[in-house]
Amino acid sequence: MKKFLRTLLCFIFIACLGTTVFADSTSSLTISCPVEGMSLSLYRVANFDGDAFTLTPAFSHYPVSLDQKDQEGWQGVANVLENHILADGIQADASCSSNADGKAIFTNLASGLYLVSAQEMKVSQTTYIPQVSLVTIKDSESLETVLKYGSDENIEDKPISLHVLKTWKGDSKEKRPSSIDVQLLQTDNSGKTTVLDNQVLNETNQWSYTWENLSNVFTYHVLEAKVPSGYTESSTQEKNTIVLTNTATNTTEKKETKDKELPLTGQLWWPVPLFLLLGIVLFALGKKHEK
Repeated sequence: MKKFLRTLLCFIFIACLGTTVFADSTSSLTISCPVEGMSLSLYRVANFDGDAFTLTPAFSHYPVSLDQKDQEGWQGVANVLENHILADGIQADASCSSNADGKAIFTNLASGLYLVSAQEMKVSQTTYIPQVSLVTIKDSESLETVLKYGSDENIEDKPISLHVLKTWKGDSKEKRPSSIDVQLLQTDNSGKTTVLDNQVLNETNQWSYTWENLSNVFTYHVLEAKVPSGYTESSTQEKNTIVLTNTATNTTEKKETKDKELPLTGQLWWPVPLFLLLGIVLFALGKKHEK
């Protein structure tokens, strides 16, 4: 009897374990692409427990915030993570190409936050330029989405320029470093990325720089070489201008500043003890008068 019970318990344990693993890997993602044969890659950048995201080990050392309030904020995080993937050569968790219907289908996905990256593709005289994005995959979910992209008419050997601008949020000038280093990343058609140039941004050059006469046969990204301690990073691009933003994360300093500013709201704090003592005296006199 005991042997039977042990066998039954083992069977139940194995069955439950198998069910858990199966349920966490039955999700799928279908991405509609503009053309057939476009190459896409998925990177699982964070775990998702239903309430919050936690960066996976491969991405946990990057100073990004997953507490975003709008799509613009999420896009800034996606851009930065793609830059790190290119610079550090992180391998994708899954890759595939769009089929004849323009569909890229990923199956057996664990739940989490995924970065979707696709390579530029030239068809006839048009180059399709995909936009990197983030999608949340839940357990046992079949999600369908559309790849965002831009397009450009191919003009061989057309020189282009790229401008980078550094901005700061939630801090003061006194807390910022005197300068930062930025890298210009160049990616060829095979997906190989190299650091093409390094520049120093500071107040002297108004935290900006412009690269001129870049070849349009490559794609380019700009990455901050090392983000200062106490900041998170994000990146946005509008035409040929890339904005790198560092946001302060030191909430202790903000709280202390707020506490110090409270007395400046028009209240006078020194009479409080005096009024309290006066109130006690008047209360005592009132009680004596009643007697």
